Amino acid sequence: MTVAAPSWPRSRIMSWLIAGGAILALALALRYLLIEPHEIGIACANEDAPGWCAGRQAVVMMHIWQVWGWLGLAGGGLAIAFGWRWAIWLGLSMSLMGLVLYNSDFAAIGLMLTLLRLPRA
Repeated sequence: MTVAAPSWPRSRIMSWLIAGGAILALALALRYLLIEPHEIGIACANEDAPGWCAGRQAVVMMHIWQVWGWLGLAGGGLAIAFGWRWAIWLGLSMSLMGLVLYNSDFAAIGLMLTLLRLPRA
């Protein structure tokens, strides 16, 4: 007896692909427009730093504490264990952010776990 695999409509596939692309675009913008430019780092190091430097510092600290990777790993683990849709979203988004924002160790495992669960979401 053969069991047919559930199929996804094209709209559902496109929504996941668009969401992943948007998350990657956000992560790339954070990396190349906010974190890496030396001019921004120098401007934020001054005593009269602009107000948005606090947000930049928060993103940098999230990188240092590996928040992206840990959240991606947690989301992927919860997605595999329980199949919760919010855990799949958490695993996908934080893992993709972590892969771009220097937390690839845990983020890669989290993405793998999330993608293993995604077809059954």
